[in-house]
Amino acid sequence: MEQKKNNKPLIAIALALLVGLVGGTIAYFTSEATFSNQFKTKPYSTEITETFVSPENWTPGTTTDKTVIAKNTGDVDVAVRVSYTEEWKDASNNPLALTTNGVTAAVINYADDLNSKWTKDGNYYYYKTKLTKNQSTTSFIKSVTFNENVTLSANQSCESNAAGTTVTCTTQAGGYAGGTYTLTIKVETVQFDAYQEAWSTSVSIS
Repeated sequence: MEQKKNNKPLIAIALALLVGLVGGTIAYFTSEATFSNQFKTKPYSTEITETFVSPENWTPGTTTDKTVIAKNTGDVDVAVRVSYTEEWKDASNNPLALTTNGVTAAVINYADDLNSKWTKDGNYYYYKTKLTKNQSTTSFIKSVTFNENVTLSANQSCESNAAGTTVTCTTQAGGYAGGTYTLTIKVETVQFDAYQEAWSTSVSIS
């Protein structure tokens, strides 16, 4: 006797698939996570203190005190270096030589402990020790002296009156007399672990 196969379940599955393909939606699992991370840096801060009173009547043989000190006021270790430039100008604002007839007009007096605290490389003086928080450098300079051996010059002109009975002479300051000396000191600091790269130097700071 021949048995008839029951195709109803197969037809139902086919219809279900057809409905799913035509008008249904596909459900799936999903998840999402967002992470917000803050990275805080340590404060970097330095303080430069200069002690100097500009003299109004700087005469040969006179010494004027001057100091410059750097202090680390932040939390990042720092390295320090200094450099300076000098300039003389006469009373008419014309440039003057720093040295004349073998005599240096303005003599920079370095600190007594210069060699033990600072290292010179080229035009720079490097402080030998890194500065941690609240530490300060010493000053590489202590004063400046107007050389007593410098030659001051003056320009004198004389005129006679019409009758020739009176001669009037006028003397005006010239050269270093009435001149102005400018010492410009530059202080640089950088985070300690990057000083060699930042300053392109092989100087050792410990």
